[in-house]
Amino acid sequence: MTSMKRTGLAALVLATALAVSHSSALAWGCIAVSEEGTYGYSYDYDNEGAARERALNECANRTTEESVCEITECNESD
Repeated sequence: MTSMKRTGLAALVLATALAVSHSSALAWGCIAVSEEGTYGYSYDYDNEGAARERALNECANRTTEESVCEITECNESD
């Protein structure tokens, strides 16, 4: 799967997760992608920092040690 497809898939997963969230409060969600095209995401977090950390950890768990994960998107939704 190409990097662009993985990023698109991760964005779709995040959008779906945020859409079905049952919380009426604002919640943070982020997507992290590595140079290899692996990704991690988070949703329904109370703050941006925690959402970023989760997405980066998820990405790092899926990639090699030589590759770096970076946040590509981070949003707050209601």
